[in-house]
Amino acid sequence: MTRSLDLNELRNRVLENQQQGRDLPTSNPVHVDKEGNIILDPQGAQRRNLSQVPQKTFAHSLHYDRQIVCQHLPSNTQEMVFDGVTGWSYQIECELGQQYSMFVYYDGELYQVIVLFPEVAGEYNPHDTHLYEGGQICFGPGNGLPTLQQAYAKSVLWANGFSIFLRTRQFPFSKNNL
Repeated sequence: MTRSLDLNELRNRVLENQQQGRDLPTSNPVHVDKEGNIILDPQGAQRRNLSQVPQKTFAHSLHYDRQIVCQHLPSNTQEMVFDGVTGWSYQIECELGQQYSMFVYYDGELYQVIVLFPEVAGEYNPHDTHLYEGGQICFGPGNGLPTLQQAYAKSVLWANGFSIFLRTRQFPFSKNNL
């Protein structure tokens, strides 16, 4: 069956909504019916059985992440594949002089960070250190952060907090530990 959908109109509508930051726009929305047909201009009763298409930009972009890495992560950052996942390894020194090596990656929904060095995975209570058994930093509800910059920045804060924890046995940057 041939559908009569103007693909240029669809593209223009989606790109305009993305550029305007409209995820679920009230004007110029895009809908899908339960048979998988794209509907640009639904009529009356038909509107009740449609699902509106979110207009946010599609999945994260490796190209965009590379730009963020160049602009915001340490100069020692290297792109690598770790356990089949593309991400970036970087080294920092916290305010107390402790060296850390970390790996930041996009898990399909959020950005995560794994502590590679020092080898502390599974050594401490996750609640006390905000570090899961596998070495992944616990960023709180939803566990993960929406941007690469946020994950990197919070990993630096975590490293400083963990270094203080090693000396005092109290993680200083979480109200849950005070």
